[in-house]
Amino acid sequence: MPCAYGAGLLQGAAPFRFLCMNRPQDIRLAVFGPGLLGGSLLHDARALGFGELRVWARRQESLDEVRALRLADFVSTDPVAVAAGANVLVLCVPVGGMKRLAEQLITARPAADAIFTDVGSVKGMVMQTVAPVFAAAGLHFAGSHPMAGSERAGLSAARAGLYQGAACILTPPPGISPEVMERLSRFWQWLGCRLSLMDAAQHDEVVARISHLPHVAAVLTALVALRGDRDRAQYAAGGLRDTTRVASGDPGMWREILEENREAVLRALRDLGGAVAEFQAALEGGDSTLLLACLEEAKELRAARYG
Repeated sequence: MPCAYGAGLLQGAAPFRFLCMNRPQDIRLAVFGPGLLGGSLLHDARALGFGELRVWARRQESLDEVRALRLADFVSTDPVAVAAGANVLVLCVPVGGMKRLAEQLITARPAADAIFTDVGSVKGMVMQTVAPVFAAAGLHFAGSHPMAGSERAGLSAARAGLYQGAACILTPPPGISPEVMERLSRFWQWLGCRLSLMDAAQHDEVVARISHLPHVAAVLTALVALRGDRDRAQYAAGGLRDTTRVASGDPGMWREILEENREAVLRALRDLGGAVAEFQAALEGGDSTLLLACLEEAKELRAARYG
């Protein structure tokens, strides 16, 4: 029975929902890359009773860890073998490696109704380079970005419930069928996500400001506070720890993210520079009114989301 698809939402970011669901046990899930996000998918999929869990990793050691945790029914270093028979296939590898993986996967034999997606934090590159590979092969692909994560990485950091309550932004390509998007949406809803639709450009502009810029700010704060005298940290209370927490993320991964979303991040950084200049001018000029206004506005903006 068809479900009502959220037509007309592609231009905005309004949440949407669907009125019908298939059973979780109908899902034959293939995860490519069992790190934090892929591993957490597996934890939840096992708890939800998905029909089959299949896992690919480059290293046999990673697959041995997946086996030890009983998070999969089939594992292999051969992505084509892992894709066989799966109907939801999730690319959980760095965005820079997705096209090569996609070029391997189009030779596989997934289920006839299979849909491919990803969890990358930059969507412009994905929709420009990865989506066309699947489209040319007649396979369904739509981008996904669950806004869930941690400064920790790897399967050891994965856990059940990581996606519960998280926003998940879907970036469908032009012309994708409503039925395909319904199935992808149900998949993320089973994991507890709140869904929104955006095009890739809007997605990258949004995450540049609410995800990538905060990471850069944490990095810059750590550098300014501790470069030259890291022993200062022994006097810090929770403010330094909390402000710089995400700077503990994998530097190589974050270099790739920032380079892939360079233009949107640069626009956000220019605005950050303007805010810093305004704040600096208030201090240098002894403008208590402006200083207080900046502090009050920031408090109000954060309270609107976090209380």
